[in-house]
Amino acid sequence: MALCCGALLVGGLAGAQGRSYQPRVVGGTAAPADGRFDAVARILIDRTTQCTGTLVAPRYVLTAAHCVYRPKVLGVPLAPAPSVKVTLGTTRSDGAGGTAYDVDAISIPPEYDDNDHHDVALLRLTTTASQAPVKVAGVGAQPLWAPGVLETVAGFGATSEGGSSASEMQVAQVPIIDDATCRTRYGTFENATQICAGYPQGGIDTCQGDSGGPLFGSDANGAFKLVGATSYGDGCARPGSPGVYARVADTTLREWIRSIAPAAIDDAV
Repeated sequence: MALCCGALLVGGLAGAQGRSYQPRVVGGTAAPADGRFDAVARILIDRTTQCTGTLVAPRYVLTAAHCVYRPKVLGVPLAPAPSVKVTLGTTRSDGAGGTAYDVDAISIPPEYDDNDHHDVALLRLTTTASQAPVKVAGVGAQPLWAPGVLETVAGFGATSEGGSSASEMQVAQVPIIDDATCRTRYGTFENATQICAGYPQGGIDTCQGDSGGPLFGSDANGAFKLVGATSYGDGCARPGSPGVYARVADTTLREWIRSIAPAAIDDAV
């Protein structure tokens, strides 16, 4: 399974610990243009780095910290906010038909590290989005992301490892994997801020360009709630290599998100 594309070029590159940041959905299908995925954000940084994100509050888009943290690339801790462009309300990889937004502030947890613990970022839009947010699952919502539960992933990335992007957003479903299995596969995995999802046989995964994109759970009414954000993985959709996601609905990251964007948390789940 391969995930993300963080502070890297659209073509992808090796990250910490030799990880392969591959950000596009493999084994998925084109997202329906019925508005259900309008909160999934297409993100461009410096016109070269592509990531995905989720509108979680009227002025906040959640993505991966590694997408915007680039001291080795720019010589500064974070990409300048004006260099980040967000498009919402489109299923097209070129952004056609969507609404473009500028960013005026970027926040990442101070604990973010080279092992991609705390791999989450909040982008503050300069104006309120016209699209409806998909909130982060709140306190008591653990059943939405329990082992074995199917989650929905979405992204604008590649459809095969090392391949090219599809012309439309791709979506797929992957099951949550228990923490012990994920820790066996990835020695740096920790279950306070990371969670795994994927199939033992591979075949379906996020890939290049999907970094920061959503891992959606569904409530009793079928409405999406954000439970994870694409972080990293070994290749794309490889057998025995699930994707690792930021564990945004658990206490550590959820409460950090709440401290910056309280409206992003749905405690009514």
